[in-house]
Amino acid sequence: MTNKNSGSIWKSFKEKFPWRDMFLGFLIPKMFFLYGARHGMAFLWGAIAIAWCGAVFYLTQVKTRKVNFFAVFAVIMILARIVVVVAEKNPRMYLYVLALDNLTVGVIFMASLLFKRSLMQMFADSAGARIPQEILRSMYYGKAWRIVTFVWAAVYILFALALVLLKARNLKIVGLIDMFAGWPLMIILFLFTLKFPAWYWKNNYALIKTGQ
Repeated sequence: MTNKNSGSIWKSFKEKFPWRDMFLGFLIPKMFFLYGARHGMAFLWGAIAIAWCGAVFYLTQVKTRKVNFFAVFAVIMILARIVVVVAEKNPRMYLYVLALDNLTVGVIFMASLLFKRSLMQMFADSAGARIPQEILRSMYYGKAWRIVTFVWAAVYILFALALVLLKARNLKIVGLIDMFAGWPLMIILFLFTLKFPAWYWKNNYALIKTGQ
């Protein structure tokens, strides 16, 4: 694949990526919950965030006939975080609940690999990027998203294992890991998700052209 074609795919994907769905379905409810957690109102703002996700999911389904997976993902993460807040006063329980939070996310991504379309391919398909038909018809299209999905799963599962192995006597380190597992990790994973598929298709384009 030429650099021009690779660039056009990336540009198309970037333009067609459901940024609005991500902002409304994931970022806003997460900000609601983080605000509530910091002001001692995790349950109230958690309920508001979940209600917001439900409204976004319903309106997206009604208007576009598409599923807002970001809203679904946000609800799962918020529910897990509410449990973490409940366990916060018990250091040992806090540690294991936090590990369970990360493990749950990782297992969801890993379990999606058992189906024809992985979780990340569902996100990608909803974006509607202008990707050449030869790539869409090849096994490398789905394979790229399966790799991306596996990376998400592996990262969260490894974080969960790291938290369990640290044990309660290292709660300061646990706090640092939890902080890194929030926005910084999410940004890194999103960048990887946006960049890797185009790179992967470019490097396998010779095989894609021959139908291998």
